[in-house]
Amino acid sequence: MTHPSHLLAGFAAGTLPDDRAGQVARHVADCPGCAAELTAWRRVAGAVGDRVAAVAPPPPGLLGAVLSRLAPSRDSTPVVPRYAAPLGGAAARRAVRILAAQRRLVDRRVWLVAAVVLVAGTALAGWAPAGLSEQVLAIVVPLVAALGVAGACGSGTDEAGELVAASLTGVRAVLLARLTLVLGAIFGAASVASLGLVWFDAGAPVGLFAAWLGPMALLSAVSFALSVLWRPAVGIGVAMGLWVLRLLAGSNALDGTVDRLVEPLWRTSGPLLLVAALLMAGTVVLLPHLPAGVGRRAYGR
Repeated sequence: MTHPSHLLAGFAAGTLPDDRAGQVARHVADCPGCAAELTAWRRVAGAVGDRVAAVAPPPPGLLGAVLSRLAPSRDSTPVVPRYAAPLGGAAARRAVRILAAQRRLVDRRVWLVAAVVLVAGTALAGWAPAGLSEQVLAIVVPLVAALGVAGACGSGTDEAGELVAASLTGVRAVLLARLTLVLGAIFGAASVASLGLVWFDAGAPVGLFAAWLGPMALLSAVSFALSVLWRPAVGIGVAMGLWVLRLLAGSNALDGTVDRLVEPLWRTSGPLLLVAALLMAGTVVLLPHLPAGVGRRAYGR
Protein backbone atom coordinates (compact mmCIF):
# COMPACT_ATOMS: atom_id res chain seq x y z
CA MET A 1 0.00 0.00 0.00
CA THR A 2 1.36 3.45 -0.88
CA HIS A 3 1.44 6.17 1.75
CA PRO A 4 -2.28 6.87 2.45
CA SER A 5 -1.84 10.56 3.25
CA HIS A 6 -5.28 11.38 1.84
CA LEU A 7 -6.91 8.88 4.22
CA LEU A 8 -5.20 9.85 7.47
CA ALA A 9 -7.64 12.65 8.34
CA GLY A 10 -10.61 10.33 7.90
CA PHE A 11 -8.84 7.60 9.89
CA ALA A 12 -8.19 10.01 12.77
CA ALA A 13 -11.85 11.10 12.69
CA GLY A 14 -13.08 7.48 12.58
CA THR A 15 -15.05 7.93 9.35
CA LEU A 16 -13.30 5.36 7.15
CA PRO A 17 -14.94 2.02 6.29
CA ASP A 18 -13.65 -0.90 8.31
CA ASP A 19 -11.63 -2.45 5.47
CA ARG A 20 -9.89 0.82 4.58
CA ALA A 21 -9.32 1.62 8.25
CA GLY A 22 -7.63 -1.78 8.74
CA GLN A 23 -5.33 -1.17 5.77
CA VAL A 24 -4.38 2.28 7.07
CA ALA A 25 -3.76 0.91 10.58
CA ARG A 26 -1.43 -1.81 9.28
CA HIS A 27 0.48 0.69 7.15
CA VAL A 28 0.85 3.22 9.97
CA ALA A 29 2.22 0.53 12.26
CA ASP A 30 5.18 0.05 9.89
CA CYS A 31 5.62 3.63 8.61
CA PRO A 32 7.06 6.23 11.04
CA GLY A 33 6.30 9.12 8.65
CA CYS A 34 2.61 8.30 8.32
CA ALA A 35 2.43 7.59 12.06
CA ALA A 36 3.74 11.09 12.81
CA GLU A 37 1.28 12.63 10.35
CA LEU A 38 -1.57 10.63 11.94
CA THR A 39 -0.57 11.93 15.37
CA ALA A 40 -0.85 15.49 14.05
CA TRP A 41 -4.30 14.76 12.61
CA ARG A 42 -5.43 13.30 15.93
CA ARG A 43 -4.33 16.48 17.70
CA VAL A 44 -6.39 18.49 15.19
CA ALA A 45 -9.39 16.21 15.75
CA GLY A 46 -9.05 16.59 19.50
CA ALA A 47 -8.83 20.37 19.30
CA VAL A 48 -11.88 20.54 17.00
CA GLY A 49 -13.81 18.25 19.34
CA ASP A 50 -12.97 20.44 22.32
CA ARG A 51 -14.13 23.57 20.49
CA VAL A 52 -17.38 21.92 19.39
CA ALA A 53 -18.09 20.74 22.93
CA ALA A 54 -17.62 24.28 24.23
CA VAL A 55 -20.31 25.71 21.91
CA ALA A 56 -23.85 25.64 23.31
CA PRO A 57 -26.30 23.68 21.16
CA PRO A 58 -28.84 25.78 19.20
CA PRO A 59 -32.48 25.95 20.32
CA PRO A 60 -34.53 22.97 19.10
CA GLY A 61 -36.76 25.02 16.80
CA LEU A 62 -34.04 27.12 15.15
CA LEU A 63 -33.66 25.06 11.98
CA GLY A 64 -37.40 24.88 11.39
CA ALA A 65 -37.76 28.64 11.90
CA VAL A 66 -34.99 29.40 9.40
CA LEU A 67 -36.45 27.05 6.78
CA SER A 68 -39.91 28.56 7.19
CA ARG A 69 -38.50 32.04 6.62
CA LEU A 70 -36.68 30.90 3.49
CA ALA A 71 -39.62 29.02 2.00
CA PRO A 72 -41.43 31.22 -0.60
CA SER A 73 -45.04 32.04 0.02
CA ARG A 74 -47.61 30.89 -2.49
CA ASP A 75 -48.94 34.43 -2.76
CA SER A 76 -45.54 36.10 -3.11
CA THR A 77 -44.50 37.56 -6.44
CA PRO A 78 -40.82 37.18 -7.40
CA VAL A 79 -38.98 40.47 -7.52
CA VAL A 80 -36.59 40.90 -10.44
CA PRO A 81 -33.85 43.44 -9.67
CA ARG A 82 -33.42 46.13 -12.24
CA TYR A 83 -31.58 49.40 -12.61
CA ALA A 84 -34.21 52.04 -11.96
CA ALA A 85 -32.19 55.16 -11.24
CA PRO A 86 -33.34 58.31 -13.07
CA LEU A 87 -31.55 59.24 -16.25
CA GLY A 88 -28.93 61.90 -15.91
CA GLY A 89 -25.94 62.14 -13.63
CA ALA A 90 -26.41 58.76 -11.92
CA ALA A 91 -26.63 56.88 -15.20
CA ALA A 92 -23.63 58.74 -16.59
CA ARG A 93 -21.54 57.99 -13.49
CA ARG A 94 -22.54 54.33 -13.66
CA ALA A 95 -21.55 54.14 -17.33
CA VAL A 96 -18.18 55.71 -16.56
CA ARG A 97 -17.56 53.22 -13.73
CA ILE A 98 -18.44 50.27 -15.98
CA LEU A 99 -16.11 51.62 -18.67
CA ALA A 100 -13.28 52.20 -16.20
CA ALA A 101 -13.67 48.71 -14.75
CA GLN A 102 -12.95 47.15 -18.12
CA ARG A 103 -9.38 48.42 -17.97
CA ARG A 104 -8.63 45.98 -15.16
CA LEU A 105 -10.41 43.09 -16.88
CA VAL A 106 -8.73 43.35 -20.27
CA ASP A 107 -5.67 41.12 -20.52
CA ARG A 108 -2.49 43.21 -20.26
CA ARG A 109 -1.02 41.36 -23.22
CA VAL A 110 -3.63 43.03 -25.44
CA TRP A 111 -2.25 46.48 -24.56
CA LEU A 112 1.35 45.30 -24.85
CA VAL A 113 0.94 43.79 -28.32
CA ALA A 114 -1.07 46.78 -29.56
CA ALA A 115 1.51 49.26 -28.25
CA VAL A 116 4.51 47.41 -29.69
CA VAL A 117 2.99 46.96 -33.15
CA LEU A 118 1.67 50.53 -33.29
CA VAL A 119 4.96 52.08 -32.19
CA ALA A 120 6.91 50.00 -34.69
CA GLY A 121 4.46 50.84 -37.48
CA THR A 122 4.58 54.56 -36.68
CA ALA A 123 8.37 54.54 -36.74
CA LEU A 124 8.34 52.73 -40.08
CA ALA A 125 5.84 55.25 -41.46
CA GLY A 126 8.08 58.12 -40.32
CA TRP A 127 11.08 56.63 -42.10
CA ALA A 128 9.14 55.72 -45.25
CA PRO A 129 9.67 57.77 -48.41
CA ALA A 130 7.29 60.64 -49.08
CA GLY A 131 3.82 59.43 -50.02
CA LEU A 132 4.17 55.98 -48.40
CA SER A 133 3.35 56.94 -44.80
CA GLU A 134 -0.37 56.61 -45.47
CA GLN A 135 0.08 53.12 -46.88
CA VAL A 136 2.10 52.00 -43.84
CA LEU A 137 -0.51 53.26 -41.40
CA ALA A 138 -3.26 51.70 -43.53
CA ILE A 139 -1.57 48.35 -42.98
CA VAL A 140 -0.58 48.68 -39.32
CA VAL A 141 -3.55 50.35 -37.59
CA PRO A 142 -6.30 47.99 -38.86
CA LEU A 143 -4.23 44.98 -37.80
CA VAL A 144 -3.68 46.41 -34.30
CA ALA A 145 -7.39 47.15 -33.92
CA ALA A 146 -8.50 43.71 -35.11
CA LEU A 147 -6.10 41.89 -32.77
CA GLY A 148 -6.96 44.14 -29.84
CA VAL A 149 -10.71 43.73 -30.25
CA ALA A 150 -10.44 39.95 -30.58
CA GLY A 151 -8.20 39.69 -27.51
CA ALA A 152 -10.38 41.92 -25.34
CA CYS A 153 -13.91 41.09 -26.49
CA GLY A 154 -13.61 37.52 -27.75
CA SER A 155 -15.63 34.70 -26.24
CA GLY A 156 -13.77 32.91 -23.45
CA THR A 157 -11.02 35.54 -23.06
CA ASP A 158 -12.27 37.04 -19.82
CA GLU A 159 -10.68 35.53 -16.71
CA ALA A 160 -13.31 37.31 -14.61
CA GLY A 161 -16.15 36.00 -16.75
CA GLU A 162 -17.94 34.25 -13.90
CA LEU A 163 -17.86 37.42 -11.80
CA VAL A 164 -19.12 39.49 -14.73
CA ALA A 165 -21.93 37.00 -15.36
CA ALA A 166 -23.00 37.18 -11.71
CA SER A 167 -23.28 40.97 -11.69
CA LEU A 168 -26.40 42.99 -12.41
CA THR A 169 -24.68 44.71 -15.33
CA GLY A 170 -26.14 43.39 -18.57
CA VAL A 171 -24.11 41.62 -21.22
CA ARG A 172 -24.61 44.43 -23.71
CA ALA A 173 -23.29 47.06 -21.31
CA VAL A 174 -20.16 45.02 -20.61
CA LEU A 175 -19.57 44.28 -24.27
CA LEU A 176 -20.08 47.89 -25.38
CA ALA A 177 -17.82 49.14 -22.59
CA ARG A 178 -15.07 46.68 -23.54
CA LEU A 179 -15.35 47.58 -27.24
CA THR A 180 -15.42 51.32 -26.52
CA LEU A 181 -12.35 51.13 -24.31
CA VAL A 182 -10.20 49.12 -26.72
CA LEU A 183 -11.20 50.86 -29.93
CA GLY A 184 -11.09 54.25 -28.24
CA ALA A 185 -7.57 53.65 -26.97
CA ILE A 186 -6.33 52.41 -30.36
CA PHE A 187 -8.08 55.24 -32.20
CA GLY A 188 -6.52 57.79 -29.85
CA ALA A 189 -3.05 56.27 -30.19
CA ALA A 190 -3.34 56.11 -33.98
CA SER A 191 -4.53 59.73 -34.06
CA VAL A 192 -1.56 60.86 -32.00
CA ALA A 193 0.75 58.90 -34.32
CA SER A 194 -0.84 60.52 -37.38
CA LEU A 195 -0.50 64.02 -35.92
CA GLY A 196 3.12 63.26 -35.06
CA LEU A 197 3.81 62.21 -38.63
CA VAL A 198 2.15 65.40 -39.89
CA TRP A 199 4.39 67.41 -37.59
CA PHE A 200 7.38 65.66 -39.14
CA ASP A 201 6.06 66.53 -42.64
CA ALA A 202 5.37 62.88 -43.43
CA GLY A 203 1.98 63.48 -44.96
CA ALA A 204 -1.25 65.47 -45.03
CA PRO A 205 -3.59 65.19 -42.02
CA VAL A 206 -6.67 64.18 -44.01
CA GLY A 207 -4.77 61.60 -46.02
CA LEU A 208 -3.17 60.00 -42.98
CA PHE A 209 -6.45 59.70 -41.07
CA ALA A 210 -8.41 58.49 -44.09
CA ALA A 211 -5.77 55.87 -44.85
CA TRP A 212 -6.45 53.83 -41.68
CA LEU A 213 -9.87 54.86 -40.35
CA GLY A 214 -12.04 52.89 -42.78
CA PRO A 215 -9.93 49.71 -42.80
CA MET A 216 -9.66 49.85 -39.00
CA ALA A 217 -13.43 50.03 -38.67
CA LEU A 218 -13.99 47.13 -41.07
CA LEU A 219 -11.38 44.75 -39.68
CA SER A 220 -12.41 45.58 -36.12
CA ALA A 221 -16.06 44.87 -36.92
CA VAL A 222 -15.26 41.54 -38.59
CA SER A 223 -12.93 40.49 -35.77
CA PHE A 224 -15.44 41.64 -33.14
CA ALA A 225 -18.40 39.77 -34.63
CA LEU A 226 -16.59 36.48 -35.20
CA SER A 227 -14.69 36.58 -31.90
CA VAL A 228 -17.79 37.27 -29.81
CA LEU A 229 -20.29 35.07 -31.65
CA TRP A 230 -17.84 32.24 -32.35
CA ARG A 231 -14.33 32.38 -30.89
CA PRO A 232 -11.30 34.69 -31.07
CA ALA A 233 -9.24 32.34 -33.25
CA VAL A 234 -11.84 32.61 -36.02
CA GLY A 235 -12.07 36.38 -35.75
CA ILE A 236 -8.30 36.80 -35.84
CA GLY A 237 -7.96 34.30 -38.69
CA VAL A 238 -10.49 36.03 -40.96
CA ALA A 239 -9.13 39.49 -40.15
CA MET A 240 -5.58 38.32 -40.85
CA GLY A 241 -6.76 36.78 -44.12
CA LEU A 242 -8.19 40.11 -45.27
CA TRP A 243 -5.03 41.84 -44.11
CA VAL A 244 -2.79 39.46 -46.09
CA LEU A 245 -4.94 39.95 -49.18
CA ARG A 246 -4.40 43.69 -48.84
CA LEU A 247 -0.63 43.16 -48.59
CA LEU A 248 -0.66 41.08 -51.76
CA ALA A 249 -3.00 43.39 -53.68
CA GLY A 250 -1.22 45.07 -56.56
CA SER A 251 1.81 42.78 -56.35
CA ASN A 252 0.76 40.56 -59.29
CA ALA A 253 0.46 37.69 -56.80
CA LEU A 254 -3.34 37.79 -57.02
CA ASP A 255 -5.82 37.79 -59.81
CA GLY A 256 -6.96 41.22 -60.90
CA THR A 257 -10.51 40.42 -59.80
CA VAL A 258 -9.33 39.81 -56.22
CA ASP A 259 -7.44 43.10 -56.30
CA ARG A 260 -10.58 44.94 -57.34
CA LEU A 261 -12.56 43.30 -54.52
CA VAL A 262 -9.99 43.99 -51.82
CA GLU A 263 -9.08 47.55 -52.75
CA PRO A 264 -12.47 49.15 -51.78
CA LEU A 265 -12.19 47.55 -48.33
CA TRP A 266 -9.13 49.71 -47.66
CA ARG A 267 -10.75 53.03 -48.43
CA THR A 268 -12.47 55.24 -45.89
CA SER A 269 -15.98 55.83 -47.17
CA GLY A 270 -19.46 56.35 -45.78
CA PRO A 271 -20.80 52.95 -46.87
CA LEU A 272 -17.77 51.14 -45.41
CA LEU A 273 -18.13 52.87 -42.03
CA LEU A 274 -21.88 52.17 -42.06
CA VAL A 275 -21.34 48.46 -42.72
CA ALA A 276 -18.81 48.28 -39.89
CA ALA A 277 -21.17 50.06 -37.49
CA LEU A 278 -24.09 47.79 -38.42
CA LEU A 279 -21.95 44.69 -37.98
CA MET A 280 -20.87 45.75 -34.49
CA ALA A 281 -24.39 46.81 -33.49
CA GLY A 282 -25.87 43.58 -34.81
CA THR A 283 -23.38 41.55 -32.77
CA VAL A 284 -24.27 43.42 -29.58
CA VAL A 285 -28.00 42.99 -30.22
CA LEU A 286 -27.75 39.31 -31.17
CA LEU A 287 -25.47 38.09 -28.36
CA PRO A 288 -28.02 37.91 -25.48
CA HIS A 289 -30.42 35.90 -27.66
CA LEU A 290 -27.95 33.12 -28.51
CA PRO A 291 -28.36 29.68 -26.89
CA ALA A 292 -26.31 29.18 -23.74
CA GLY A 293 -22.74 28.17 -24.53
CA VAL A 294 -22.73 29.62 -28.06
CA GLY A 295 -20.29 32.49 -28.18
CA ARG A 296 -21.22 33.56 -24.65
CA ARG A 297 -18.55 32.04 -22.46
CA ALA A 298 -17.01 35.42 -21.73
CA TYR A 299 -20.23 37.20 -20.78
CA GLY A 300 -22.40 34.51 -19.29
CA ARG A 301 -25.93 35.70 -20.04
